[in-house]
Amino acid sequence: MIYLYGLANASCASLADCLNEIDGLQGPLQQTRIGPWTLVHSEHDQEEIMPRRRLLLAHTKVLEAMLTTGTVLPARFGLVAHEMSQIERLIHSVYDKINAEFEKVSGAVELGVRVSFPRQAALAATLDAHSLLRQEREALQRKGTKAHFEIAAFGGKLAEEMDRRRGAAQTTLLNAIRPLVRDHVLRKPEDDTEVLRAEFLVDAEAQRSFEEAIANAAAALDFAAGEGPKINIIGPVPLCNFVNLNLSFDLDQEAA
Repeated sequence: MIYLYGLANASCASLADCLNEIDGLQGPLQQTRIGPWTLVHSEHDQEEIMPRRRLLLAHTKVLEAMLTTGTVLPARFGLVAHEMSQIERLIHSVYDKINAEFEKVSGAVELGVRVSFPRQAALAATLDAHSLLRQEREALQRKGTKAHFEIAAFGGKLAEEMDRRRGAAQTTLLNAIRPLVRDHVLRKPEDDTEVLRAEFLVDAEAQRSFEEAIANAAAALDFAAGEGPKINIIGPVPLCNFVNLNLSFDLDQEAA
């Protein structure tokens, strides 16, 4: 059987060069030309492929190396086929869809962005920006721990205001970088001081400008006055969030 990694708009020779020192999940990596594209694959022993961290990282490592040669449509982890003729038939049967996917992401990279602020500074800035909450906290401090029900209610109000400010900060960031972005996918923040967690599709030539725009816009936020943002940019990574096809063909059904 055959294990699939992805389809690239690069030659077999250029892919072989960039993958020369990388191992496949179960054997050497191979390249096969199908139409105008090159499929990267390796042999598979028919054993079930479990989503273990080591194997997921190995799959991703191959895709990341392929990205150095150009645009890549990634295969989902664990995708296998019975034989190469089966893969060729499937790819030719959805040729127009594959071509459209390549055109959509051609010349672009996927970048993950995480922007957060220190919690204490964010809380202080929230209270400074909301006089009623600040006054309520001062009154509760005078009452002491006996006002535990009131303290709990105040905590809920503060959390709501933090979330409102976080959403406003996210909108400000997105508006600042929108001209440099083809598309984006928002993620749920891990906490109320993470103002942005998202994946972006960006022109490769604009990557540096995009990163500078993120840094400048985040630094200008008043979300945590006196404290700068923590910015984590991940990538370029395989285009899993912006490729709809992902080579997720029903191989068993096609072979029946």
